Amino acid sequence: MKYPILREFGVYRHLRVPLWGPVFRLAKPVLACFPKSMRFPGLSVRTLRVPCGERKVSVYVMCPKGEEPLPAMLYLHGGGFVFRAAPHHYRLAEEYARRARRTVLFLDYSLAFETSPDAPMSECEAVYREISEHAEELGICGEAPVVAGDSAGAYLALSLTARCRDAGLPLPEKLLLIYPVADPAMTSDSMQRFPDTPMWNARCNAAMWKLYSRGRTPYDPFGDDLSAFPPTYLETAQFDCLHDEGVRLARALSAAGVPCVLNETEGTMHGFDIRKSAPTVRAAMDRRIAFLTEKA
Repeated sequence: MKYPILREFGVYRHLRVPLWGPVFRLAKPVLACFPKSMRFPGLSVRTLRVPCGERKVSVYVMCPKGEEPLPAMLYLHGGGFVFRAAPHHYRLAEEYARRARRTVLFLDYSLAFETSPDAPMSECEAVYREISEHAEELGICGEAPVVAGDSAGAYLALSLTARCRDAGLPLPEKLLLIYPVADPAMTSDSMQRFPDTPMWNARCNAAMWKLYSRGRTPYDPFGDDLSAFPPTYLETAQFDCLHDEGVRLARALSAAGVPCVLNETEGTMHGFDIRKSAPTVRAAMDRRIAFLTEKA
């Protein structure tokens, strides 16, 4: 089916991601090459290794040069829990660091098909604890970071916030949730309307949950008390199977008394910010930065 997605998104209006084993296994070593080959002029970039159980996880730390200490942002990339970060994720993190004047910690978390089901969340919590407990050593000011995520990364951000609350950890300063995965039951109308949209669709979403859940019951924010959650910015894409659950989540947060900014972008598909120069993306980025820089 064709959808009236804005022409400014170019070839991405037609791109469909095959979510099956050989593809994401082949993609892993290719995507792993990018952070080492990319350049970020004006930013200090280093790699931090954070203990998590018997292993260590890699975190890319990006900060405007000569400006530490700065407030932190923990950024959790999308990719359906099965793809490593793509170049545009690093470029988004770069823009957050530059324009919001933050130290961005970019977690390269384990993928669903290669590790235990709880590994990605355990790694998120380990890195969050590292930021909270060793802020001064990391060149960070403030006790708690903003936690940001897109798509599957936004779901990890939600789950992490609930874990912090339950563990008595300081909650994030704010949440930045971009076209979030939120409903494990896939009950929304948009999940029925968009089985074949570009970049992401209901068929991909069903395969993703099967890979991520593996027989266990995943965290469901709609069955949780969200009243302790921090101020949240939530952005949706119009032609996206995740659209309605994003709107529902924003309403649930607001109903729980959480300040929540909802930006429903139009003429967009999931992952639309991959085309950074598109006018719609520039407008959305301005709204994200405004949220990040305003006082909580």
